[in-house]
Amino acid sequence: MVQLDGAKPESGIAVLDIHLGEKDYWGRGFATDTVRTACRYGFAKMRLHKVTLTVVADNEAAYRVYEKVGFVEEGRLRQTFRRDGRWHDTYTMGLLEGELR
Repeated sequence: MVQLDGAKPESGIAVLDIHLGEKDYWGRGFATDTVRTACRYGFAKMRLHKVTLTVVADNEAAYRVYEKVGFVEEGRLRQTFRRDGRWHDTYTMGLLEGELR
């Protein structure tokens, strides 16, 4: 599942949300291709200026995917995600039009 949420012409910004649920498909480049394709569509067809996202700090695989596509870390939000009874930090990342790799 992938979506560019909250995209409005007046703001030119959307939030990327992606879930690659089946672990059998992890590590094969599908996430990188999906993120790149969604961002390309957002910039070319939706006329976005920026795509933003948050990622759990200990999700190193996702963080690498976002960096590979061109996202830049813009900040750290402390203890904003809860999983298995523990709080985790998240990073906010952004990709501007023209930065897509």
